[in-house]
Amino acid sequence: MKLEFLGAMGSVGASGISIEDGSDRIVLDYGTKVREVPPKFPLPVEKPKAVLLSHAHLDHSGGVPLLVKKYSTPIYALDVTKELTELLLEDSIKVSREEGVELPYNEFDLKQTMKNFVLVSYHKPFRIGNFKITYFDAGHIPGSAMIFVENKETNVLYTGDFNDINTRLLEKCEEDLPRVKNLIIESTYADREHPDRKREEKEFVKMVEDTISNNSPAIVAVFAVGRAQEILLILAKHGISYPVFMDGMTKRATTIINKYKKYLREPDELDDALKFVTYVEGRMRRRIIKEAACIITTSGMLNGGPVVKYLEKLHKNERASLILTGWQIEGTPGKILLETGRFIYENIDIEVKMRVKRFDFSAHAGRKSLFEFVKKINPEKVFCVHGDHTEEFAEELRREGFDAIAPLANNRIFNL
Repeated sequence: MKLEFLGAMGSVGASGISIEDGSDRIVLDYGTKVREVPPKFPLPVEKPKAVLLSHAHLDHSGGVPLLVKKYSTPIYALDVTKELTELLLEDSIKVSREEGVELPYNEFDLKQTMKNFVLVSYHKPFRIGNFKITYFDAGHIPGSAMIFVENKETNVLYTGDFNDINTRLLEKCEEDLPRVKNLIIESTYADREHPDRKREEKEFVKMVEDTISNNSPAIVAVFAVGRAQEILLILAKHGISYPVFMDGMTKRATTIINKYKKYLREPDELDDALKFVTYVEGRMRRRIIKEAACIITTSGMLNGGPVVKYLEKLHKNERASLILTGWQIEGTPGKILLETGRFIYENIDIEVKMRVKRFDFSAHAGRKSLFEFVKKINPEKVFCVHGDHTEEFAEELRREGFDAIAPLANNRIFNL
């Protein structure tokens, strides 16, 4: 078995891994670097028999249309992943066009891509050439998977993005896994720990309620897939006694996720929470910014979506609040706002006098959990990918006695 790392080496984004056995080649994920201009994709790969998608997020799926366009490659994924991938790719094409950025694929290519999906299920092995493949629940977003690949000689477990704690939306990743010889592990939070989740929830809900008691709107910036639904469930668990609106791509994402209740931790709770929600349509924004209400809206890093409109209208309101619910990548408007107090996006540059705070509702395993996962799996070899500190993570694992390596551009091909 030959492993060739194509992206996400020493960084987050453009995930892609080629696995070969003789003339058989499969690819695990084929993403893009989100928000890079021009867009960056994994290294080219020669005619794979299949792409195995771990989940729908663009840093794992955003390059898949390129392989379909060039080779008509089949794409293996869970049913909900297929629909969420279509939603995110469609939005990416639309946003790129609006921003004058040219993607190497269009709506026609997306239609062809969707025709090439082959649906798989957790725990049901299937074969592609010399490989036997099994998907396990990764607990990251609905439909996310760890992918176990075997041939006659050896095996590989690719974690994709995974979470080892229960959230309001999802059960944690599976722990009953096969004996793993080679582990490819994400390293997003290898250098830092998450704060206590229950405390974050309480402080978040308090900030929303305090803002509403000040007769002002609380704007909650979210990622459409996974985070929007998690935030709604957190609010519902603590008791909603105020208007809740959802805007942007949250409606379509929530509709898809709610269609696949079998992947949710409490299948009926999202339905119950949605009874409190009004989806924003037409000119409603002009009215609801004057209300004491919670408005859940995209985008999570403030780089587009209706949140831009809300900030333009509310930035001078010191009683209103802007709540960020996830990590803010360097250079994004969300990160710049946290550092400078200014919202800078396209031709907008305004001082934000609203209360602004970021909460950590990450769907990735934290530092301690990553180490514990490796120790529990106890593989013969570990490959650290998808993180800004993969080399340090690998070095620490070596000190713990593991044969660990962080693939880099000059050291990315391995024979197992």
